Amino acid sequence: MINNPTPDLDFNDDLDWYPLNETQTELLPEHLNQAIRLSQSIHLSQQRWEVYLCALGTLGFTQWLKERAPDLEIHSDAASIWQPETANLLAAACNIQVGAFKICVITASIFNDQHSIPHAVLEIPDFTAHFYVLMQVQEEEQQVAISGFMNYEQYRSYQQTARLQIERDWTYTLPQSCFNSHPNALLLNLRCLNPDAIQLPVSVPVETNKVVALKQKLIRLKPQLKKQYLWDLLTVNESITLFSNPDLINWVYQAAKPSLLQPIINVGAWLNNQIDTVTQELGWLLMPLPAFSEMRSLRYIQESFDPIRASLEQQGVYIPASARGAYRDLDNPQSSVRMYAITWELTETPDNPEWTLLIVLGSKPQAAMPNTLTLEVSDETQQLFQQSLTDPIQGILYAQVIGNLNEQFAVIVTADDHVFEIPPFGLGVGARG
Repeated sequence: MINNPTPDLDFNDDLDWYPLNETQTELLPEHLNQAIRLSQSIHLSQQRWEVYLCALGTLGFTQWLKERAPDLEIHSDAASIWQPETANLLAAACNIQVGAFKICVITASIFNDQHSIPHAVLEIPDFTAHFYVLMQVQEEEQQVAISGFMNYEQYRSYQQTARLQIERDWTYTLPQSCFNSHPNALLLNLRCLNPDAIQLPVSVPVETNKVVALKQKLIRLKPQLKKQYLWDLLTVNESITLFSNPDLINWVYQAAKPSLLQPIINVGAWLNNQIDTVTQELGWLLMPLPAFSEMRSLRYIQESFDPIRASLEQQGVYIPASARGAYRDLDNPQSSVRMYAITWELTETPDNPEWTLLIVLGSKPQAAMPNTLTLEVSDETQQLFQQSLTDPIQGILYAQVIGNLNEQFAVIVTADDHVFEIPPFGLGVGARG
């Protein structure tokens, strides 16, 4: 049995349960172990059971095909269900290859004749298939069986007739009547049908601005990704962008990974003219603020910042002598921007100690500036600042926020189509989980 909470199902007591047909296949102990290992790599606990069942269905389908049709070549190792990054979002086995055909295995409902099919496997070209195979899974009996199959053209025809609506969990509900219940007919199709008879959609690159906008939103939602389904956080259109972009899928998986503590940029050390190892590894270098350094390399940094400081003062932002700061460069192949972070403690509120963080985006010497530049600052609960420059060469972009000693601030910088997620700044009093 899988080492995760599972439904307490008694198949013999449910009158609506559909018994396995003659295609039933015995699962081997190694099948169960492989499915368990996969489920343990899924970060969203609610998703593990569905992934576990789909993995068993995939292994059972592969076993059945090898036994019934050894002449057909099947490759299932590259199926999406074995990629934790994708399975974490999509409990279906797409991109199984049988000869020249793409197969998608879906876990069938064993209690009624309505099946929830993830819309991504039917609508996203990277996941669509020539044939969709429903697999019933009796996990406790260690058996699986084919419940039915449908080809992509049949789905398109039904979609146009029934005008299917996407459910709130990003699925379509299809009746059992859409599926051919004769597995031998599937074998006949796989042996005799020309793959060109079933036309699959062709991938079209997603607009860059949609990818960037979704990445920004996902970063803001990062704390919620560990405990909530994405369909509670994103729109259907955003899901299409997500499933069409492998980099975003991988980012969500990494963002949802359980962790004890997230490193912070410890600006408290800066106030003592120090920089901790973690911050240094993130690429930050201390600035000589406000004193003029005798070291040539630091003097060069000071001189490059002087025009920025003058511009800030013109806008009413004054940096006190007690302030300390650091900088890092945000580079991409086309452009670069220099990010300054400056901090100081506030003396106006002795009964409630506070500190301020000033983030400034300016030009990097001898480097092209991005065409568009966006700066976002958030605390642990909400976005505090968002502003964009469409012509950054004409000025600077800055944000100033104030917090108590325990507060931390996260920053997102978007330079053209590159999103830079900056770990939270804090005084080192605590760290985010």
